[in-house]
Amino acid sequence: MPLSTRRTYVVGFLGTASMLLGALALSASGGQSHYLTFGASLCTGGVALAWLGFTGRRAGRAAWAVTLTLGAAGLFLSLLVVRETVCCMFGYHRGMGYPWGWLDSAASAETMEQIEALRADPGRLEKTVDWPKVVLDGLFWWHIAAAAVLPLSQALGKARP
Repeated sequence: MPLSTRRTYVVGFLGTASMLLGALALSASGGQSHYLTFGASLCTGGVALAWLGFTGRRAGRAAWAVTLTLGAAGLFLSLLVVRETVCCMFGYHRGMGYPWGWLDSAASAETMEQIEALRADPGRLEKTVDWPKVVLDGLFWWHIAAAAVLPLSQALGKARP
């Protein structure tokens, strides 16, 4: 089997694995929005990858580069999404990133007034990176990019004379 044929089958099998993982996330969502969006993105991107691989179509290097660039841009732009929670009476957690908050900061205090002071100026809290969530967010944004770019690259390729 030629190398190019093996590559297309690998893309197809990766797409199938993405769809299965996405379906698992959807079934385990319990109605939670970040599980639903994560599962939907993996299913949608997986469909694009499986279609590309199992039909024998190929995407050029430019299309793959665009998916990686858009995926990385989405990962870092998702830091604009902030989730804050006050828990356990006097605990504060702030997560940045979407769908999983991968840049975290947290603190505890003895009074609610101290928690409110922390919420007013969260920039002074130490931030930690949750690497497994970075990987999951990267997969999320890359699958969204793949679902948009790969079919578009095929359509534009067919439109050329």
